[in-house]
Amino acid sequence: MSDLIDVQLDALGELLGELAALGAELGEEERLCASAGRALGTALEGPVGESAAATGAAWTDLVTTLAARTLAVAATLAAALESYRAVDGSIAGQLGGGRVPVPQ
Repeated sequence: MSDLIDVQLDALGELLGELAALGAELGEEERLCASAGRALGTALEGPVGESAAATGAAWTDLVTTLAARTLAVAATLAAALESYRAVDGSIAGQLGGGRVPVPQ
């Protein structure tokens, strides 16, 4: 027996928009983290400055990875949404000769 999956296309589209925006915001944070790490490394002398610069670089790597993965999930979700809408439109066309409204 198969399970029924219920997908709300508009809600999925909203989630996609939020993920894409978050990925873009994280991309901006990446540049700020890199800049702050370099500034701290320059402003502080000795091992403390080196540690601050290394921490800034590590944080930048983390934010970069998070941004990339967030955008990858958004891209996967966009493909799934497009596929769901195509199937939904096809089924609607079969049921009512194209007269059934398909949510966008």
